[in-house]
Amino acid sequence: MARTERFRFSHTRKIDSAYRYVSEAAEAGVILNNAQGANGPDVIVDGAQLKNFGSCSYMALEAMPELRDAARRAIDAFGTQFHFSRAYLQCELYLELEALLAQITGRPVVVAASTSLAHMSALPVLIKDEDYIVIDQFAHSSLHTAVQLVPNVPLEILRHNRMDQLDALLTRLQARAGKVWYICDGLYSMLGDFAPFEDLRALLERHPQLRLYIDDAHSNSWTGARGRGVALEHFADDERVVVALSLNKAFSAAGGALALPDREISLRVRRCGGPMLFSGPIQPPMLGAAVGSARLHLDTGFPQLQAELAARLRLAMRELSATGLELTGLQHSPIFQVQCDSPRIAFAAAERMKNRGFFCCVCVFPAVPMNRPGIRFTVTRHNHPDDIGPFVSALADCVSAVGSELASGSDSAESQVRTLASQAHLDVR
Repeated sequence: MARTERFRFSHTRKIDSAYRYVSEAAEAGVILNNAQGANGPDVIVDGAQLKNFGSCSYMALEAMPELRDAARRAIDAFGTQFHFSRAYLQCELYLELEALLAQITGRPVVVAASTSLAHMSALPVLIKDEDYIVIDQFAHSSLHTAVQLVPNVPLEILRHNRMDQLDALLTRLQARAGKVWYICDGLYSMLGDFAPFEDLRALLERHPQLRLYIDDAHSNSWTGARGRGVALEHFADDERVVVALSLNKAFSAAGGALALPDREISLRVRRCGGPMLFSGPIQPPMLGAAVGSARLHLDTGFPQLQAELAARLRLAMRELSATGLELTGLQHSPIFQVQCDSPRIAFAAAERMKNRGFFCCVCVFPAVPMNRPGIRFTVTRHNHPDDIGPFVSALADCVSAVGSELASGSDSAESQVRTLASQAHLDVR
């Protein structure tokens, strides 16, 4: 059966478009920059110290002694690298880490060198020839890459979070012998919105052939019991659901993890998933940091760290709700996106935010659809509560001012846009 991908354009056109958009943003100075010094409450970019509202270190664990000391112990014990393919030998820290993660998630866990490689390991093993794939259009790029490793299985790309369309498709596919895999994010990394978990639960009850594969990289650690993330809060005991986690981001170490339904599936993925056998291992210092982080997640004091972030998120949401910013959604999440009418507005607003002493990110194609450019920012435990209100106020001012000045043909906004555009070779006519 031929693939029925929607929103599809040719490989060459996709690469050409991505190169153009990424180059425009890079040459305008709003992406692909270099930081000086460590990630923290502030970040230094081009010598300017800026309040940091762009990090994925949601829990701010990377400087905590529990992780740093564990990394030092690992480097003392194992050196900087363990020079074997995992097909032959693996550092003993893998076993300790997987055992700790099993306590966190309540499931068998297999660790991979990254979340992307976890997808590339698991999906070709889980999905059978007779199955059918449905993937959310805004699912992480690594998921869209991984499903290409099962090219003979029919694939449909679903409009974002459209559970009515998924329900109709499942009904239409009831006569098929295989399973239907719905692949999505638990928390979407650009939009900051969640998968519709209650709707997915209802669909699981209504359609026995449905299976879920959820990339929850942006929600583990900061939410859920022991930091297991929002997807496992909903589906920990459901054997029809596979959840991928990140050991980077809020976990503040390295690698990815698969929380799998049972030991038999975990063995199949470990023994048959290509990158589990043939990619390089996680380096011992970062394995040590991951072990230290996992122990911290299991500590009785960890819920207090989560509560500190939750308080910052509530503050940010109150501040944002009082502005006229056009948000993609306002949910209890550390990721926020303000929509802009064009990339050049996003570029100019981000540059003005730097001038006001704040770092935030632009999001343009290919990270988001071409018609959904914006400003993406995060709120983390690194952020001091006293900085959140001024950041939101400055962002509202900058986005409004740039939009108004461009609409009225003001020289100041047009000059700034033309300066950025000339660096990026944009046509601003």
